[in-house]
Amino acid sequence: MKSILRLVLATLIALPATQLRAESLEKLIPDCAEILGKMKREDMINLELLKEAKGVVILNVTGFSIGIGGSGGDGILMARTEKGWSGPVAITTQGGTLGIDVGGTDNDIVILLMKDGVVSKWGNGDHFSSASASAVMGPKGGAALDASMKNRDFNVYIWNKGAKLGVNFGGFDVDINDEANANFYGRPMVSAKDILNSVTEVPAAKKDGVARIQDLLK
Repeated sequence: MKSILRLVLATLIALPATQLRAESLEKLIPDCAEILGKMKREDMINLELLKEAKGVVILNVTGFSIGIGGSGGDGILMARTEKGWSGPVAITTQGGTLGIDVGGTDNDIVILLMKDGVVSKWGNGDHFSSASASAVMGPKGGAALDASMKNRDFNVYIWNKGAKLGVNFGGFDVDINDEANANFYGRPMVSAKDILNSVTEVPAAKKDGVARIQDLLK
């Protein structure tokens, strides 16, 4: 069962790049706010665990047919800092061909990153192998927590056609979408590290949209 769930998540975040790479942060931010808000309204995300998270990844994937393979997906990465939550970093995920036959048209993913080092790996655009990534289904809103849940690399939540799922996963690459970040922050050489450390802040004219996500993360 765990192997099947691992394949499902890897496939969801590994869709054709031609479909998703054009997304700007101006488009991703309201979409991701809606994803997070929906999951919180449905009491899907454990709020105590959210308070312990060092970072969060939010992905939206729509219109796919699994079983034909492909790679690529867009989303945002944010980090918890001494000032609160950072601005968003636009990221892409890339994976390989999978042969599992499940269908869907609306797939939303929230990943709670439980360690500072894991946030840094995402921000560096690293590869996550199945062996190195410690991730499982995140506990629901009112569920009791144990120490192991806080010590995982990731706690994962997926909304797939209204079905709420959480899974193990690995075997994918994270890339920083430098173009989207440069356009949003108005700085051609802006780095993910500076955004995640709040050295580079969200432009004043764009703070309202980001504030919605930051409020939902409280």
